[in-house]
Amino acid sequence: MTGLEATILTVSILAIIGVFVAEFLRNHSHLLDRLPRPMLHAIRITFGFIFLALAVLGALLPILQGWIFFLLAMLMFFPQSRVAVGVLDKAEPRLPRMVKFLRKHGIGTHHGTGQKTWEDHGP
Repeated sequence: MTGLEATILTVSILAIIGVFVAEFLRNHSHLLDRLPRPMLHAIRITFGFIFLALAVLGALLPILQGWIFFLLAMLMFFPQSRVAVGVLDKAEPRLPRMVKFLRKHGIGTHHGTGQKTWEDHGP
């Protein structure tokens, strides 16, 4: 097995584990409310590095779409930036449950940014 094959296998296994973790969190989201804030911050940073590694891998491999993972890494590393708030504002009509979950955990929140939502800008 070459190094590239081992890397792809490792990333695939991590993606499968990520799917199981996401499904678990979807069904047991009340458990996240009990975690201490520093632990949630550490989890968010860990996911940010995982998404960043997948984004770099996606930039090198034509099969994997790297820009999606760059966006996810940006949301994890900079949760209250204007870009994160804008991305979640635009995604909210199509993915309201996911946006509500992310905002509940402090990603893309409006407080402290001074930015209006896309609905506030008017025609």
